[in-house]
Parts: sequence; C-alpha cells; structure tokens
Amino acid sequence: MTMIRLYGSPLSGNTHKVRMALAFLGLPWDEIATDAAARQSDAFAALTPMRQIPLFVDGELILRDSQAILACLAARHRSGDWDGESPEERGEIHVWLSHAANEIANGPATLRLQRKFGAAIAEDYAAAVTARILPVVEAHLERRDWLAGGRLTIADLAASPYLALMGDAGIDIAAWPAIGDWTRRIAALPDFPEMPGWPAKGAI
Repeated sequence: MTMIRLYGSPLSGNTHKVRMALAFLGLPWDEIATDAAARQSDAFAALTPMRQIPLFVDGELILRDSQAILACLAARHRSGDWDGESPEERGEIHVWLSHAANEIANGPATLRLQRKFGAAIAEDYAAAVTARILPVVEAHLERRDWLAGGRLTIADLAASPYLALMGDAGIDIAAWPAIGDWTRRIAALPDFPEMPGWPAKGAI
C-alpha cells in the first residue's frame, strides 16, 4: 500500500481542507511542506502544471484543487455520507463547494493573504465579496449545525478553514456567532488536526 503524499503548507487553508479529510477518515499521509520557491521547481511542475498547493498523490493518482480532492476522497471512502445521499443533497453540497472556491476564496481568504502575508490584492473588491458572503453563511448556520444534510460533509470541510481564520483577515469572528459556533464545532470533532489560528477544542 502506497503512502498518500500531500504537498502543502502549514498556513494554507486549502491544504487544511484536505488535511481535515484525511484525519477524519483515519488515513495516514506524508505531508510535504511546499513553499513558493519549491512550487516553481521543475520537479513540482512535473507533478502539476498549475504549480499550486494542495497537491494530492496516491499511487498513480495525482490530483490538484482542494475541492476536487475532497470530492475524490468522499467518493472513495464516504460515498453518500460526505458527498450527498440524494441528488438534492449533492446539489446543496456543490453550492457550498462553489462558494468555497469563489466567494470565500475571493473574499475572506484574499483579505487574509494581504493582512497575513503582504500580498497585493484588489482590496475593495475582496472586501465587497466578503460583505456579500458572510451574511449568507451566517443566516444559513443560524438554523442548522452543518451546511448540508444535517451532518458533516465535504461542504463543511471546503468552506470552513478561511472562515475559521477570519481573524487573520482583520475580521472579528465574534461578530458572526453562528459561523464561530460552527468552526468550533468542527474543531471539537475527534482527530481534528489543528492549525495555527484554528486550534482543536476537545472532542464533543
């Protein structure tokens, strides 16, 4: 049996999406720290032409994009449970995968890139996207514990890291209590792999 390799960064929310999935599934993996310089190497480009993290390697399977990796892991190991038991659930889960890759990535995650790492961004646009998506997530979570299906799914894994790390983006998570409760609920799950800014809270 080959060891899963996860190329990523300790501070990458996208890497953490996959890290959570592997931990919750009880799958061992070898995490390879891959900084910006390493991503420009010919060796890394040979694995993925996008030169981005996370990158998931399991035997012959080489897969990029955190949402795609989550979908693959769910289909392999938690089919139905993590990726939807009905067409309606699958559709709802994919709404949140899309929000994770679009509004959350272009809003809170982009603001975090500027505040924490000094990246040059279109700040007004990122702030406007953030102001649009946060009330949507907050209102949704005021009525439920999980984003879709009444249980943890890849929707939660995809959408949560950059919302849990909003403090790094200069956003007070206390102003969004339902989002804060949800991120703490995830961090309290058994085997949650903590990361800087999002510590484990003890199993519930």
